[in-house]
Amino acid sequence: MLKITRSALIKHFIFVILVLSQQLTAGAGEYISKDIKRSGSQKSWVVLPYIFSSDSMGLTAGAVGIFNGYIQPQMNIVASTFVGEEFNVKVQADQEIKQERAAGAMIAVDSYQSFFSERMFITAMGAYGYYPNQRLYLDGSNDSKRNLESNDPSSSTPFKSQGYNNWFDIDFRYVMPWGESADQILPVIQLNRGIAVNRDEIGGRRPFSTGQTIFGSKLFYSKWSAEKLSEAPSINTNGVRFYLEHNNTDYPSNPSRGYSFKGQFSADVGIGNSTQSWNSLEFDYAHYIELLNFSWTRQNVIAFNAWTAYSPSWKIDETINDDGILEKHQTPMWEGARLGGWNRMRAYDNNRFSDKAAVYTALEYRIIPEFNPMQDQNWSPFAIDWFQTVLFVEAGRVAESYDISTLFSDMKYDVGFSLRALAAKVPVRFEYAHGSEGSSMWVMLNQPF
Repeated sequence: MLKITRSALIKHFIFVILVLSQQLTAGAGEYISKDIKRSGSQKSWVVLPYIFSSDSMGLTAGAVGIFNGYIQPQMNIVASTFVGEEFNVKVQADQEIKQERAAGAMIAVDSYQSFFSERMFITAMGAYGYYPNQRLYLDGSNDSKRNLESNDPSSSTPFKSQGYNNWFDIDFRYVMPWGESADQILPVIQLNRGIAVNRDEIGGRRPFSTGQTIFGSKLFYSKWSAEKLSEAPSINTNGVRFYLEHNNTDYPSNPSRGYSFKGQFSADVGIGNSTQSWNSLEFDYAHYIELLNFSWTRQNVIAFNAWTAYSPSWKIDETINDDGILEKHQTPMWEGARLGGWNRMRAYDNNRFSDKAAVYTALEYRIIPEFNPMQDQNWSPFAIDWFQTVLFVEAGRVAESYDISTLFSDMKYDVGFSLRALAAKVPVRFEYAHGSEGSSMWVMLNQPF
């Protein structure tokens, strides 16, 4: 079965900037945040250059812009572009060496309040990128071995290939007239140096009668291509997701208490240029417990996350053609039951593990200290309201069936730490994690859960 990473492999340090926009609607709810120490306009923005070097992309430079509160007060806009250095790659197997470079761009417009319904919010995002040195996992099962020296497309280890990774999503989120949004659609959260101060009675109460509930549907399209795989030069998928999301926390961008959960169904019905039909189910739950502060802290939080996924359509050991590369009705490797990357199993490559079923759990200890060297710095072009240090541990597993005894045996584990900051009202995190296959470092927007 074909196991494919959606973005470049991290060996030393990669700033995963192309997928920043995917974090914008990760169960954050719909609300307006206001800094009580600021008067007048609450708009904020930041433009950050970045540079990194990796085996997959070479020396790469780019810039990302984050704009909060423009056009409408609840909106976010994120845009980025990048380009890598030229280096020699073999474009086709057994053919001449050519010079290629990684290049791409993305844009996301998050939480636009529609003109046809004041409770409907629309998010649109898309990306285009060429990667001259992608890594592919032909076997992402729990027992598969990672051997970066292999370049054999028939083996169970990743091999290198050039290709494109393009995608586009449009998300329609309807805020239900329940709980906190019964009378006021968008709660106004007042912040003092990045911590909510008007939410003492909010978070952790009865589901649906308190908190915010959102019903959503998302149309998606993505195309992945590999120039070295003549048998399967691309995988195309398009379809729709339906989800129900409930957020019962005090501050969705950085919760200190309460809980949230989300159930989701995704399906590609096989129309248009879709490679094949598939479907998957996911359920995600997060819980937050606020601890007493030390003399030197502003916030102490224990955060817990549990997630599971299953693909009813996936026909194990039945392939769609004679080459055996794709099994019938399997999810693409960036969909469904997959682990590895910037949110789940962070010590492992992006989408390192994938199969018919998966379970995952994580525990984080988050501390915001009083000390903030960037506080009230007039020379800074954007506000950094707090820094946060985090210790975390994760466990997860993929399997060929949703069998509890199998899923909770021989699990993968990792541990790590993170340094996070609230910049222009958006959490930015740098993370380091170590697991059985080595270590990875990530830079990403928003909390992982």
